Amino acid sequence: MDDRRTAKSRGTSLVLRQARDLYLSSGDFDPLVRAPIQASWVRSSRLRVDTDHLDPSYLGPIEEPSPLALSARPVLAALAEELANESVSIILTDAHGLVLQRSCADQSLVRELDRAYLSPGFSYAEEQVGTNGIGTTLEAGVPTMVTGSEHFTGRLGGFACAGAPIHHPITGALLGVLDLTSSVAHSNALLMYCARSTAQKIEQQVLARAGARELALFRDYLAACQHPGNGVLALSKDLVMMNAQAQQRFDPADQAALLARSADAAGEPDPMTLVTDLPSGLVARMDYKPAFSGAELAGGVLRIQVQSGLDSSTGTTPCVVPVMPGLAGTSATWQRVCHAVDSSRQSGSWVVLEGEAGVGKIALLRSVNQLRNGSGHFRVMDASEAGPAWLDTISDELAAGAGSLVVRRAHLLDAETVNGLSDLLLEYADQRSGVWVALTMRSEPRNPAVDAQLLPHFAHTIEVPPLRHHLEDMHKLVPHLLGRLNRGNQLSISSSALAQLMRLPWLGNVEQLRRVLLRVAQHRRSGTIQLDDLPGECRATTRRRLTQLESLERDAVVKALVIHRGNKDKAASDLGMSRATIYRKIRDYGIVLTI
Repeated sequence: MDDRRTAKSRGTSLVLRQARDLYLSSGDFDPLVRAPIQASWVRSSRLRVDTDHLDPSYLGPIEEPSPLALSARPVLAALAEELANESVSIILTDAHGLVLQRSCADQSLVRELDRAYLSPGFSYAEEQVGTNGIGTTLEAGVPTMVTGSEHFTGRLGGFACAGAPIHHPITGALLGVLDLTSSVAHSNALLMYCARSTAQKIEQQVLARAGARELALFRDYLAACQHPGNGVLALSKDLVMMNAQAQQRFDPADQAALLARSADAAGEPDPMTLVTDLPSGLVARMDYKPAFSGAELAGGVLRIQVQSGLDSSTGTTPCVVPVMPGLAGTSATWQRVCHAVDSSRQSGSWVVLEGEAGVGKIALLRSVNQLRNGSGHFRVMDASEAGPAWLDTISDELAAGAGSLVVRRAHLLDAETVNGLSDLLLEYADQRSGVWVALTMRSEPRNPAVDAQLLPHFAHTIEVPPLRHHLEDMHKLVPHLLGRLNRGNQLSISSSALAQLMRLPWLGNVEQLRRVLLRVAQHRRSGTIQLDDLPGECRATTRRRLTQLESLERDAVVKALVIHRGNKDKAASDLGMSRATIYRKIRDYGIVLTI
């Protein structure tokens, strides 16, 4: 009986090897190849995975157990005892195929796995090694068995791998894969059954641990709510709670701002105090206290107190922002910035606009000048062009005593030019009823000379938000930009294409959006822009809906990458995470690097 089984196994292996050779040489499929394997071979071919050699990315070492690993620990320990006499490796990965841990009692199999880089810290996603029990399970989203020559890369042909996805039992999010790997000679039908049942047990442990954490957080939340008059916000990775006092006192725009500010406390093990300006004019103080379930951080509770400003609960009608020529956007965030700049222009107060490149600082200043000064003079002096005659031109503009003068990208000025410009601004300080002066600059990195010598000449600094912080304006902004780019032709955008654009982080802000739409308009000059019309950079994004806290985390990663111009090592250092972690975050959130 054993001889017949061995002979049948060898025959199957030979057929699979021939079927793989047929596909690699001609692109044709043997009907005996299962449909999931065929689909995976096609994906692997498109990804240009090497068919003979292995070179997976090493993202480790794994510095500390992940929440998934902690939940899986007792389940995998029990399974390891059951399989102590079997030639089977137990492997746990995250949602991207990164191997988190591996357990195997058979040292000969361990050596084979090491030679195949199937060990902690290496990625076994399909784009790294092609068809395999881990990566193909992640791509298909269902339990998958890959045996022998079903592997796309020949180096893995000696293994049989059974992978089962692990999902969060509450949110449904994909957490990782439980994979059982053996040699082809030692594989059997029970491998897949065992992988599925183990994944289910891990999901039960995830639920139990999540329940304990949420109970601890809820207990602290209820205790904070006992203090009358306080707004209370509680948050964890998967949960946000806000009490009735906070919902009544703060309007939706203020609530969104409070959630955004709470990102600075999320995940912190120590108490802290945060202060934030809200769109309604309120200034709110947020006292953060972490919540623990045993020694594990369960989340945090923030008690919110209004320090100054008009309370939105009084029903005071917010200021009305006039229609801004050449601009589009109706969100509270954008309207607040427009109102602040317009108020400064009306009062004649010189102003500084800070923000990332491409957010629309110059467009905003030009719009305000057109609104309040009609066809009045508007001059932009770019600091990147500063030379011997640059200060002379600025002196002439100030002496004219009328219109608007904008010093663009002031953070680029050298110390000598800063000194000269400061002297000019001081000389004409008494003539503010004439020319109106504004600076634009990046928030980071800072220029100490500009901060010390130029900023004191200006009454206000206004932060212009990145596009990703007011994506609701895309409904107005995209048609507005299409109208300007495609004059004379009717070009609209479909709801699906607009929804895709709103999923992107837009590191280049409005200017990047304008460039993308320009590329589209060059190919489609009329009709409706569909999803397939969008360029490739707009098609890579996360495959799932992000929670509020995940959105905040994504924004923190994006901000760090913007500050360091795409340098992942420096961004990771600023965020207090490892290089491997920031790579996983970039992939998880579909962050498109265009800088």
